[in-house]
Order: sequence, then structure tokens, then C-alpha cells
Amino acid sequence: MTKEEATQAVVEKVKLLAGEKAPDENLLTFAVEKLVADILDYCHRDDFPDALVYTVTDLVRKRLADESAGEDSELGFSAPGPLSDIKMDDTEFRFAVNNVNATAVLSDLSFDAIKPKLNLYRRVVSHA
Repeated sequence: MTKEEATQAVVEKVKLLAGEKAPDENLLTFAVEKLVADILDYCHRDDFPDALVYTVTDLVRKRLADESAGEDSELGFSAPGPLSDIKMDDTEFRFAVNNVNATAVLSDLSFDAIKPKLNLYRRVVSHA
């Protein structure tokens, strides 16, 4: 399956599963194209394995759901921030920045979660 065919297949599946709550088509297409491209790069492939269409569909749906939940929250994010302490009188906050990996973002963590499945389709590249 080509990159374009994979992108179209995932977009159609996400829209089908979303029903009336279908996400913005441009945002959806961008998210899918990026993930498909990342997978092809990671796997050192030009063709996209058919079985990974469902993996990408699940991951894109999760990403869109997380973004949607973030938009619905009052502060603009749904997950609690890296806050370890809070005090009411004299207003004290203590952020647990040591507990947060600053370089890891949600999409990186999600991609890492599917690497075992991607490794089934990964081709070996020699640097000779």
C-alpha cells in the first residue's frame, strides 16, 4: 500500500468511527500523513503494511480525543500538570519538573508504545 493509500484508508476509518463527531478533515489528514510518514521512516520502507492501518487508526483517534479533551477543559489541558504541592494561604505552588521528561511529548510516547508492533515490519538497513 502506498503512503497516499494508507493515509486515505486511515482517514476513512477514523471518520467512520467518529460518526457525527468527525474531526476537521485538514487536521485529520495532517495527523495521519505525519504518523504514516514517521512509520515509513522508522521501518525503512516505501510501502505501508496493510495491518498497520488499524494501529494508525487507533493512535490517531486517541490523539484527536486527547486534543479534544484538552480544548474542553477550563485551563486548556485535561491532564494535570507537573504539580507536586499546592498551598492555599499565601498561595504556594511547587512544580514537579524533575518528574517530567521535558523532551517527551504525548505523540512521542504514543509512537513508542507501538514500536514493538512496528518492529515486525521494520527492515534492516546496513550502513556500508
